[in-house]
Amino acid sequence: MDWKQFIQVMKIDEKAARAKYRTAARGADNEAIKDIFNKLAYEEEVHLSILEKFERDLAKVLAGEKEE
Repeated sequence: MDWKQFIQVMKIDEKAARAKYRTAARGADNEAIKDIFNKLAYEEEVHLSILEKFERDLAKVLAGEKEE
């Protein structure tokens, strides 16, 4: 597995975790618990954004471009 494939797998994992937390939030009957799961889903969004930036940076490095 190369680095590009690795990041793709990690993005899939983050999206899956986000979906699980969203499902848990929808099923929660307690607002505090719902809030916790929504916060966890948000954190997965943050992780996904970081991975997408890493993916862009990696593409530049692999293309021989200088990082910003």
